[in-house]
Amino acid sequence: MPPGTFAGGWPVPLRRDYASWGRRVAGAAIDAVPGWVAATVLAVAYLPTYLGFFRGDLTVPPRYGLLVVGTVLYLGAFGLAVWNRYFLAGRTGQTIGKRIMKTWLVGRASGRPIGPLDAFVRDLLHVLDGAAYVGYLWPLWDDEHQTLADKIAQTVVVRTPVPPLAPHERRT
Repeated sequence: MPPGTFAGGWPVPLRRDYASWGRRVAGAAIDAVPGWVAATVLAVAYLPTYLGFFRGDLTVPPRYGLLVVGTVLYLGAFGLAVWNRYFLAGRTGQTIGKRIMKTWLVGRASGRPIGPLDAFVRDLLHVLDGAAYVGYLWPLWDDEHQTLADKIAQTVVVRTPVPPLAPHERRT
């Protein structure tokens, strides 16, 4: 929605506290670290097999101990990502990465955390941002520093502290 248009019948003015693209990228990178660690362990587990392929030996097994550790780490990273990106961000406005970078995800019109379901839907919309990465770069020229997913989900990432959702604000 362009600046100055109406959301719910009321004008939504431009804020002055939008998070920069660099802060947003840094927060996302911090949130991705557990997945990167798990992927690295899995890659190292399969390294002997990869090298065997290049030598023409198709019988070289992976390192099974590392394969088990990498799989457990990957499942843990997935569970952490679900909790972090949907429940924590939805209720407080911050993932671990956003907390470190001192940014908050809020509804554009309400200025409040968006809730776990809307955080999940916003994440699904990030698939559109991945199309040629244009959506992820959108904050570089957008007045409200929004990605394409943010525009559709009516969310913004800001630097002003926001209190978490109170129990009566949470959807059941």
